[in-house]
Amino acid sequence: MSKTWAIVLSIIGGLFLLGLVAVAGVVYWVYQSKDKLVQSVEQIGKDVKDAKEIGAKTDNEGCLKEALARHKRDNSLTGQILTQAFLSACLEASKPSQGFCDGVPHPDDNMQLADWTLKKCSDLGLQKDQSCEVILIPVLAHCNRSEDSPEK
Repeated sequence: MSKTWAIVLSIIGGLFLLGLVAVAGVVYWVYQSKDKLVQSVEQIGKDVKDAKEIGAKTDNEGCLKEALARHKRDNSLTGQILTQAFLSACLEASKPSQGFCDGVPHPDDNMQLADWTLKKCSDLGLQKDQSCEVILIPVLAHCNRSEDSPEK
């Protein structure tokens, strides 16, 4: 076997071992975190149920206000996911608010999306909050699929 082939096979073997270590790491992490993961999934289900109940009693603006209050209580990564799930379900169940979707760009328009996100985060008092744009994803989705959108 030539020296070149020995090097190539060594590299392939090393990458294979690296892949095995990565898979083992993910399996170990899931095993260690399974209780937290199950708890998070259960919490999402509870929050979605709460969101539908709250949404049935309020309008789009009310859903956004409640989601922001929840975000301020817990802005961790898990909290952001829970807030997104809550806001999405709440908006789906809520009554339209006049002007709620005004100015919401199409998700494919990156420049308008960036401008809208910065302005909306500033209007909400979250201009220094790096996760603000993540919280607004359900608003973007809701306004681009609903008949509330001025562009529809």
